[in-house]
Amino acid sequence: MSQFSCKMHTTEERYYKISQVLLKTLGLWPYQQSYFTRIHKMLFASLLLTFILAQLLVFVTTQYNINLLLKILSTVFPILFVTIKYCYFIIQANSVKKLLEQMRDDWKLLKNKLEVIIIEKYVYDIQFFSITSIVIGFLSLLLLTILQCLPFILDIILPLNESRPFRMFIITEYFINQEKYIYIILLHEILACSIALIAFYGTLMTLVTYVWHACALFKIASYHIENAVEKSALAILERQNLFCQRIIYAVFIHRRAIEFTNLLASSFTVLFAILIFVGVSSLSLCLFQFRQLITLTYNMIDILIFAFLIFMQLAYMFITNYAGQMVIDHGTKLFQAIYNGMWYAAPLHTQKILLFIMQKVAVNINLGYSSIFALSLKGFTTLVNAAVSYFLMIYSLRE
Repeated sequence: MSQFSCKMHTTEERYYKISQVLLKTLGLWPYQQSYFTRIHKMLFASLLLTFILAQLLVFVTTQYNINLLLKILSTVFPILFVTIKYCYFIIQANSVKKLLEQMRDDWKLLKNKLEVIIIEKYVYDIQFFSITSIVIGFLSLLLLTILQCLPFILDIILPLNESRPFRMFIITEYFINQEKYIYIILLHEILACSIALIAFYGTLMTLVTYVWHACALFKIASYHIENAVEKSALAILERQNLFCQRIIYAVFIHRRAIEFTNLLASSFTVLFAILIFVGVSSLSLCLFQFRQLITLTYNMIDILIFAFLIFMQLAYMFITNYAGQMVIDHGTKLFQAIYNGMWYAAPLHTQKILLFIMQKVAVNINLGYSSIFALSLKGFTTLVNAAVSYFLMIYSLRE
């Protein structure tokens, strides 16, 4: 028993590891609320907000025109998207902590090795997805940083009689001599973009970890229902008590999964609503700017930047909606497990119990913004279609 507990504890630590490291880096780990952590969060939030402000201040010193507005907003909105998520996680620290504690409590409920095997499969899926996506994201950021600093690098490697011209990828205004303080401005941009990417992955991985945990609980409940129904059909008279115990345990785990999912949905409903608006707007503006760059300027570096932004936003939309689809699919698995099982071989009173459970679990469980929008693959196509529609509207108005 001690060996099983030790293995369970090790698996649990692996389950939290990546999101834990990312949240600690951001100062968002709910079990660290020291004075230093508060300063940590204030510093990161300030870097993100001041970077947004530096872009908006361009309108103070530059003559306003609609093209400039669209160009500035196309870089402001992605940073704003991440900043909102970061600040929301600060506000919802108690909810993040409650969800983590419920996850730990759920681990303690695991009774046998098969349950650990089921939940470990979801752990490995999270690990593979997290490592792959983080490597892709930070390699892309490194490439863009090298391209941004390329004139400085070439001046060192292959110096000319005069310094190579330097241009910031993102238009900003600091009310200082940009040529004189270019290194400070560049440092601010790199730090803000790096924090934004870490916040993007840290909050995303945490939410995906929660969703995959709920899916694992649904899977365990379905496994016990399938096992109980089959066994009851083989020896219905001798094993009535064991059958009832399995049904009760399966329903208990299923109820825990529903409670966890409802807590997750209620904690982040406002966030989902805000991000839907900001995310669709951001994607529309980035698509418009990408289209302008391809047809008018042919600036490959700017094209790469907006291609990266579009890819990250589409990836985020797909991942979050796919996670919502996973919850919907796993939520109905218990119904399918009972329906496809040998329930007809059970006594009449047992069939009535199973039918009652089927009625309870037939209701779809989903994540999203109340009943208005549910995260799902259909929701992903809806968001993308909306973004493309707004992009086409902006493009037609600018023609």
